[in-house]
Amino acid sequence: MTDKEFKRLNRSQLIDIIYQLQLKQEELIAENARLSEELNDRRILLDDTGNIAEASLRIHKVMQAAQDAVEHYSEELHLRADEEAKQIIEKAKREAQEIIADAKERAIKTAANT
Repeated sequence: MTDKEFKRLNRSQLIDIIYQLQLKQEELIAENARLSEELNDRRILLDDTGNIAEASLRIHKVMQAAQDAVEHYSEELHLRADEEAKQIIEKAKREAQEIIADAKERAIKTAANT
């Protein structure tokens, strides 16, 4: 409305306009509060989502470190087992050679005695 149109309005019409503007202002204040709350909720949700993602990443790193440790331990066990197996085989070969040498000696002695 122009200034001239406002000047032509009577008092009750002006009061009605002011009343309507106040209602509109209250409505806008309420909407603003609702939207602010919604925005805050979304920020909290985004923060929580970020925290969950960070926690998930940390858990993944811990699990990866645990998996690496298990693989390293397993590899160490295999190396130790292989080394022990080689030692056992070498010992068995030496004992077998000693037994064979002893058997040959006895066979020679037995053959010489007969």
